[in-house]
Amino acid sequence: MPSFRARTLLFLSLLLAIITSPIAARSAMTAAQATATPAPLSCEPAPPSAPAPAPTTAGSASPTAAQTTPDPAPGEPIEVTVGYVAIAIYAPVFVAQEKGYYAEQGIEVTLQEFAGGPEPVAFTANGDLDFATVGAGPAFWNAVAQGLPLKVVAPGHAEGLPVATPLMISKASCESGAIRSVADLKGKRVAVNARGATEYWLAQALATGGLTIDDVDLQTLAFPEAVAALESGAIDASMVAEPLATKAEQDGIAVRLAAAFPVQDVQPTAIVANADFAKSHPDAVSAFVTAYLQACRDLSGLGFKDPANLAIIERYTGVPASLVGAAVQPVYAVDGAIDVVGLGKLQAFFRQRGQLEYEENLDPASFVDPRFVEAALAELGSFPGR
Repeated sequence: MPSFRARTLLFLSLLLAIITSPIAARSAMTAAQATATPAPLSCEPAPPSAPAPAPTTAGSASPTAAQTTPDPAPGEPIEVTVGYVAIAIYAPVFVAQEKGYYAEQGIEVTLQEFAGGPEPVAFTANGDLDFATVGAGPAFWNAVAQGLPLKVVAPGHAEGLPVATPLMISKASCESGAIRSVADLKGKRVAVNARGATEYWLAQALATGGLTIDDVDLQTLAFPEAVAALESGAIDASMVAEPLATKAEQDGIAVRLAAAFPVQDVQPTAIVANADFAKSHPDAVSAFVTAYLQACRDLSGLGFKDPANLAIIERYTGVPASLVGAAVQPVYAVDGAIDVVGLGKLQAFFRQRGQLEYEENLDPASFVDPRFVEAALAELGSFPGR
């Protein structure tokens, strides 16, 4: 188990860098609702948000019968290694470990921490990892296009309403009236933490004011540096991930200019498995997905803010539980459905931005394997209310 470490800034700067960007949370907000006329801009911190509802299965892969090839040595735990990034969006991975869900499924999980970037993808592809948490960004798509042995076996997180990565401006700009709406950002300096999915978020946020990315002076700054740049006036606006967005509000530095825009119909993160391992040990993959999905259910709705869960998140991320609990929380697919339609939208956006190294679009269904989710649902049953 990782020791408590003062690494909040690392946590925050990585939050979407590794995403280089959920199941469609249409029950939380439709695209029409997301693009509706925004409420008047307030220069005061937003009130705490209600937990986002669990997403629906619209646009998701339909599971087929799970593989049944048995793993060796019945009764003996199968050892698996899982690469993860110690940030709150991946909480189900380490909550399942701390609550003993993997052990209950007969697998012995070793969690290996990564700072993010392409390493978890590369280590899973070469077999050093059996599973990994990854972002469905350009690096992931380019790796799959090269034919690397990767399979998406479970969904990562999604966005609800309000979003967990809002477009923010400085409180000074808000109070002076220099920026009153998204439309006022035309020609101004606007930052993302990294090229990739955060750009998709920015594009959707700018569209609520009739703008595109080409209408702004795009900058690249890690989230903590972007908050400092907002305070100093070096930039005019930035995408800022939770929990730094809430911290920036609490400190009187920044306010949310756009916190409701349509990004609920994509999954920016995923759980991938080494394809050869999945073929040789299908029962182990089903066991892992079952434990992971059980933890996703624990973290859905009000469960995310349960003190026991917040304590685990703090232990693994180093971010105070009080801050994690106050921030806008991620949304998890309680039914485990993998949104292939949303993946296709991300691919199209990355191509439009010139970030893909291959010519023909990939069919997401070619590297998504939903059979293990079905095996998990057969054991766990439907989530209450589904």
